[in-house]
Amino acid sequence: MSVFRKDQNRIHSMQGNHIAGVATPSGGAKQVEVWQGSMDAGAATPPHSHTTEEVVVWLSGSGRAVVGGRELQYQAGDTLILPAGEVHQIFAETRSEFVSAMPAGGTVALPDGVVMDLPWRQ
Repeated sequence: MSVFRKDQNRIHSMQGNHIAGVATPSGGAKQVEVWQGSMDAGAATPPHSHTTEEVVVWLSGSGRAVVGGRELQYQAGDTLILPAGEVHQIFAETRSEFVSAMPAGGTVALPDGVVMDLPWRQ
């Protein structure tokens, strides 16, 4: 058992996305990874997919996600469930804060198969 203190958060910023790994294998998590982050208004993630399911809980803001070619809107309080293997992209219309979780060890890749090395997973 361990406690990950807020002052331990190391925020990584990439194209208007700001993410900290708050439960990762390097921090002692064995089965689930949890990330906390925010997206600037107008920011987007690159299109990508995971080999495992990802769940995103929106704490604030609003925007949209394109999942497997289908567009979905989100707002604060919503939960987005992203299926394994589905290419998706998230667009923040307003500054948005979230917490996301997925099984530890899953691979995150661009549509061309290039595996993304996400620094907040360390």
